[in-house]
Amino acid sequence: MKLPQSILFAAVFISLALTAQAEMIIAQGKSAISNGDLTRARQEAIDDAARTALMQAGFDLSSSTDVVNVVEVNDRIQVKTHGQIHSMNVIKETRAQNTYTVTVKADVEQANAHCPSQRYSKSLLVTAFANAARDSQRVGQLYDTQTELSRTLAERLYPQYNLEIQAQPELTLASENRLLHNDYEVFNAVQLVASQYQTQYVVTGIIEDMSMASADYYRQNALGRGTNRVTSTLKSWVGAERDDLRERHFRFRLMLHDGVTGTRIFDQTYATRGLWELDYAAQTNFASPAFWDTDYGQQVSQLVDSAVSDISEKALCQPFMAPLKVASGDQSVYVLAGANSGVNVGDTFEVYAEGQAPFTNIEHFGTMALAPVSYKKLDVTQAKLQITQTYPGYSVGKFDAPLHPNLRYMAVAH
Repeated sequence: MKLPQSILFAAVFISLALTAQAEMIIAQGKSAISNGDLTRARQEAIDDAARTALMQAGFDLSSSTDVVNVVEVNDRIQVKTHGQIHSMNVIKETRAQNTYTVTVKADVEQANAHCPSQRYSKSLLVTAFANAARDSQRVGQLYDTQTELSRTLAERLYPQYNLEIQAQPELTLASENRLLHNDYEVFNAVQLVASQYQTQYVVTGIIEDMSMASADYYRQNALGRGTNRVTSTLKSWVGAERDDLRERHFRFRLMLHDGVTGTRIFDQTYATRGLWELDYAAQTNFASPAFWDTDYGQQVSQLVDSAVSDISEKALCQPFMAPLKVASGDQSVYVLAGANSGVNVGDTFEVYAEGQAPFTNIEHFGTMALAPVSYKKLDVTQAKLQITQTYPGYSVGKFDAPLHPNLRYMAVAH
């Protein structure tokens, strides 16, 4: 993405108070030579290269336009970078006509997360994975993957990350025919489960592939497999690449949903492959010691670690939200989050009211609507909540503006 020079000058050097990792970046900068001033042109080119290096490390771009009487009067673009330059060296510089060009090698510290760390721990429910790969699980008898993958994710999320984890490896929400193809059913199912388990986020997923790369090899009898191995060896003797018949795929899709609205806020597919070193007829089971000892199991383990890191970062970067129960007759309110979530006496929260907003342009098929008539939304109120008592699983507070006891509210910390 190439940005105009005026936009590049809007970038700023920022220092992130987060754990960072260094990245070496090669970047180029240019500047016009004015009045023969080479010193100034060189410095401006270096500054331009530094901004370009920060852009390559990652940035957020936002824009807004002011409109008066249907006429655009101002267009603003803001750029926020995700790192800080630790050191930088000029490795090449040239002058061509009225342009000074430099190439730099910059050591950029890039943040692991683009958001401030939250002091409150989020609650997260991990459900079972839907199974779209049952036919490919026969080798090793890995039919328990949908529950054991869920259990493994939950175990690795807690206590490594500041998340309160609930594991329900027998509870399947996602399926090929429901949650993955109908967003409106996703919303309803996730909201129901999140309310039942009092959790802020819900994890669902689907196992897509666990097939052997040479599936036909495992369908043959002993004689056929022996012939296949000999053929593969002979091919390697004449310089052809030898096929490793033990190679096996693993691919799964992982999703994170907001429990209040049911909205999917993270959706990513992960894939790897490794060598299945056990007998094809062995009853191994997913996540067993024998499974993890294989090359295939080790590759799967690394993939799961990557998914755990991604989904935890996404959850931790979201606002903290907890349901409120308003007591009738006074200004007391119960917050369904307590000391276990990091809530302390004296903490203050914004108060949001749950509401419904209509869907527009709903399509109909005959007399049946393909979407619900409304969706859940949150509206900020004027009230502020201050915590007066804390307990392990809940807190008590008071608010400074009237709240209706028959409405549903959320305590929110950004």
